[in-house]
Amino acid sequence: MSYRRALLTRWSRRDRLTVLVVAVTTAFLVGTTLLLAAAGAQTATLAGDLNTTATATYEDSFTAARDDADPNDLVFPTAVLRAADGSSHRFIGVPNGTPTEIADSSVDWRRATIPSPGGGVTGPVTSSTQRRFRTANGPTTLAIDPQTDTDSLFPASWYVANASTVRSLGGGDVDALVIHPDERLTGLLSVPTVGSPLVAALVFLFAGMRQLLTALLAATVGSALLVLVVVYNVLRMTVRDRIRAIRVIRSTGGTPRRVRWLFGLRAGLIVGLGVALGYAVGFVLTNAVVNVAVFAGLPISLTPSLTPLALGTLAVVLPTLVLAGVLAGVLAARTATRRPPTRLGDAPRRAGARDDSTFGRLRSRLAPTLLDPRAVVPTTLTLAVFAVVVVLIVSLTGAVAPLSTQDEGTIAEAGSANVLNSRIDADYATVLRSRGIDASPEIILAQAVDGEPFLGLGANYTAFAAVTNATLERGHAPRTDSQAVIGADLARTLDVEVGDSLTLGGSFSPAVTRVTVVGVFSASGVDDDQVVVPLPMAHHLAIREGFVQYIRTSGAAFDGMNGTTARANDTITATVVSAPNVTAANRTVSVTVRAENPGDAAATREVPVSIGNVTRTRSVSLDAGESTQFSVSLRTPAPGERTLRVGSRSQPIRVLAANALWFPTELPGTGPPNATLFVPVVTPDEEPIPNATVTLGERTANTGSNGIAQVTLPAEPGSYVLRASKADRPPATHNLTVAAGSGREPSARLQVTPRSGSVLERPTANVTVANPWNASLTRELTLSSAITNRNRTVTLDPGEVASLNVSVFAGADGRASPGTYPVRLLSNGTPIARTEYTVEGDQRLFSALASNGQYSGNAGIGQAIQSVFGNVQLLFVVMVLLAGLTTVGTTAATFAQTVHARRRAIGVHRATGATPRDVLRTVLADVCLISVPAAVVALVLAVGTLRVLGRVGVLTLFGIRLSVATPPWVLLATAVGAFALSVLGAVLATTPFLTGPPTGLLGETTAEPAHRDRENR
Repeated sequence: MSYRRALLTRWSRRDRLTVLVVAVTTAFLVGTTLLLAAAGAQTATLAGDLNTTATATYEDSFTAARDDADPNDLVFPTAVLRAADGSSHRFIGVPNGTPTEIADSSVDWRRATIPSPGGGVTGPVTSSTQRRFRTANGPTTLAIDPQTDTDSLFPASWYVANASTVRSLGGGDVDALVIHPDERLTGLLSVPTVGSPLVAALVFLFAGMRQLLTALLAATVGSALLVLVVVYNVLRMTVRDRIRAIRVIRSTGGTPRRVRWLFGLRAGLIVGLGVALGYAVGFVLTNAVVNVAVFAGLPISLTPSLTPLALGTLAVVLPTLVLAGVLAGVLAARTATRRPPTRLGDAPRRAGARDDSTFGRLRSRLAPTLLDPRAVVPTTLTLAVFAVVVVLIVSLTGAVAPLSTQDEGTIAEAGSANVLNSRIDADYATVLRSRGIDASPEIILAQAVDGEPFLGLGANYTAFAAVTNATLERGHAPRTDSQAVIGADLARTLDVEVGDSLTLGGSFSPAVTRVTVVGVFSASGVDDDQVVVPLPMAHHLAIREGFVQYIRTSGAAFDGMNGTTARANDTITATVVSAPNVTAANRTVSVTVRAENPGDAAATREVPVSIGNVTRTRSVSLDAGESTQFSVSLRTPAPGERTLRVGSRSQPIRVLAANALWFPTELPGTGPPNATLFVPVVTPDEEPIPNATVTLGERTANTGSNGIAQVTLPAEPGSYVLRASKADRPPATHNLTVAAGSGREPSARLQVTPRSGSVLERPTANVTVANPWNASLTRELTLSSAITNRNRTVTLDPGEVASLNVSVFAGADGRASPGTYPVRLLSNGTPIARTEYTVEGDQRLFSALASNGQYSGNAGIGQAIQSVFGNVQLLFVVMVLLAGLTTVGTTAATFAQTVHARRRAIGVHRATGATPRDVLRTVLADVCLISVPAAVVALVLAVGTLRVLGRVGVLTLFGIRLSVATPPWVLLATAVGAFALSVLGAVLATTPFLTGPPTGLLGETTAEPAHRDRENR
């Protein structure tokens, strides 16, 4: 056998141990890589088809932004103006020729449209009006029209005008919002590093995955250091064993370079086999852990597999480990190649004179008896890597722990795949607060600014702070939709202070906005790494108005409600089915009431019904689950604004004089110049009044026998008062605005029956529309509720009336969570009628939450993370176990090299009467002398390394800044654990030298081949 083959292929037991150590280290990296890649694939799946997006940047000069813009960029001038009441409002200008939609950023559920002002100014108003603002040219009155585009990229609170108008109002070179529509996401390397994405979800995920891969790179460097230490120590022992063969090779012409590269290749083979074995073990073990967790019922959502991301990462990580092994082999052989062949194998010279000074005696007592004190260096490095892993995992656990605390709970939509897909009515929180439970309706907002991912949260800060115990460090809570507060950790990450502004994009829907940070708060865990914006702004950035993804609650208080039972009398609920909105005085009106017993036992209740000071009471007895309907007649009081009360429910009712004139409330409030309007004049009982005089400005008309007058609107735009009079009857008035460009909309009456009910109620809307104009109308009518929209197209001739009944919550099983829901009727997108429906909470709601899984003892962010990553705590435990196994193997290799170097001394001890237990006791004493300072220094190195990594941003993941302020008990536990692992490694390394006869340790070598190799050069 040639010496080359002998050096490369003759492996000892410690070489095989090295293969095992490298395999465990590789398995740790492979498992981590597979989990991260699986998380990336999972998040990409959740993000759906959001791989194309535009970005938005905010510039302080419109002129400069326009000059620097690319041909496809869209540059919008913008300015903030103060209204007469001192409030601030943002104006955005749309240049001529701007496309009406950014198609690449549109999604199936929302288009990325750019509103057109149509030559005027549109804003957050329900009807055309005039408002006064302080502009660069002084106080100016502007005509404002309602916004009609519900899919606008810009918030509904912004005013939209032509670009020239905004520049004139703002004083020339105003600020600019620039949209870059050509950005396209193709992978981790295409994350935009400038601006805020209009659809930020996938950018947030990709940018966060890049941060995770950066952290994995740091772990790879640490693992390569471990491999270097292990292989170097093992190869040092091999060089010592083969020193005679090396001397022969050197003496017969073998060059030092050839010897070094032979040992480097030997190390490469050892590490290569360990890497291959570790790859297989890591792949199998990771999938096994996930499968066992799934079998045990733990919420693991990841499916580890060899995705392109995993293959690309491992293609860098695994060769790095092999190269580290080759380098270790070359370095280990240097001691046998620097000296002449004749001096190889010489025993090292010992120190001469004994130092009898105090310091010398102390050093002598602290010096190990058998082991080389220089072993403290590799031991320290090994324990430092272990300490870094443990402290890092503790930091991750500290960030994630508040996500699963029982001090908080989450109420989400029953049956939703995860909290991100959940939709629940925000008013549900009102029901919880009425029972003394702190509740915060919230929306998760994935964000990224200049390539930095972070979490936003849509919430009312007061409610958020009540649940999370967050405290404001400086500034104040948001007072308008365009203000926000930021967590202290995220403020440091983004370098944001009070008074700074952030450009935010939509989360899963295309949008853009600008918010000003008005406060910095501190909270525990992930809550300190979020920016909190008001719910109206979050609705613009994420989901439609009225809904949130979940409601965060005070867990302990909510749990206490599960066992609460209501009194029997309290289980009967009473709701108004029908009652007039307007009536005449001294009339008998009928109020229809619906009573229901949602409890589990029969009940009796006295239900009071009153108008003003007139009250009637009805006794109702119902079995469990039974309902009934009854009518109560009441005499109306004197004229005035009154309140109709049924039990604890109330609604306004207007009482007029019996002979008063009345315009129906459905009469339009706006119209175009010179249009002809049919004006009905009726009594409070809706009886038509003939021969009444109707006046509008200088124009007068009389009602016919049907009580309707044809009135032509003035030619001059403005605000007018429509007046009806007849003899000594009390007149009727109605405000009417004539505006150029105003459309002819039908009049409508919208009534929901019943007006309130339990969660089991199925309300119906009665819609009556009429054409009050002297021209035919074709309109798309939309009945809009917080649950669903129903559309129908109608054509009405002049004066024609049509009626239809629609289920309010159709498409959602006709049910909704407790809360007050707005119900609106829109004509071609313009609101023409509005009412409300209230879903009342009852005791059965809480038992339903427990039975259908709506309530969970986790924070909403925690549920979102678990929906992507699964049980992260289990993954942390696996990582610590693998790190511990790696540390045991590495310390065993380190001490094995040290014990191997002192094997002759151990043999002398054994030969002179020392038992194996005595030798082991001496070795363990030496290990204590080495490991105690090594563990202390390792902790210092670990904490210092983490601080450096934190400063360079490696410890910021998805905008969550991991804390390196480790509690003392964690440092103590880590030090004890590191010491215990080093002792275990020393025992494993020493045991082989204690089981054989002492004569085997007294020879010059222990691994020299028993026969002479034939050297073929």
